Amino acid sequence: MINRLQTGSIWLLGLAAAACSPPSQEPAATPQARSFHLTLHGYNYTDTEIGSFEVDGQGGGNVAVSTPTGGGGKSTCCITLHTPLVHPRPVTIKWSRDSDTWCEQEVLIRPPVPARPEYFEVHFYRDGHVEVAITEDGSPPRLKLDRVHGNSRHPDPATNVNNDNALSRCRLGY
Repeated sequence: MINRLQTGSIWLLGLAAAACSPPSQEPAATPQARSFHLTLHGYNYTDTEIGSFEVDGQGGGNVAVSTPTGGGGKSTCCITLHTPLVHPRPVTIKWSRDSDTWCEQEVLIRPPVPARPEYFEVHFYRDGHVEVAITEDGSPPRLKLDRVHGNSRHPDPATNVNNDNALSRCRLGY
């Protein structure tokens, strides 16, 4: 039979064990999953027009050569973004200048992602690299470049540089 002294000792041991054990951790709140339909917009800092581009198979249309005030592209609807994002998240950018040769490059979506995203921007650079950004408002061009001749950077086609092959996989046909 257990006496009062033994009962008190057992109770104190239980209290001491509870005091020494780590506090229970409640799981962190998981951000609510949401989907956003973003306006897709291209910016072309290269020397020649991009006839068509897409992001993960969702079309973005053509992108003229940028000017000091415009990125060259038109806004198209829509690309779907699912949040929360696990950063960085890869997307595949695919484009063609002539409808015969198609290039593709995997690009990472990098933070920050705004609380209320509205635009998915694709920026094509002269050295062949591509960057993406998710923004709340449409951005002005990152580079202020002159467009000298029609839809190319230079009047002599031989002086227009195309570095699509430098960092991308390019091939004939889609």
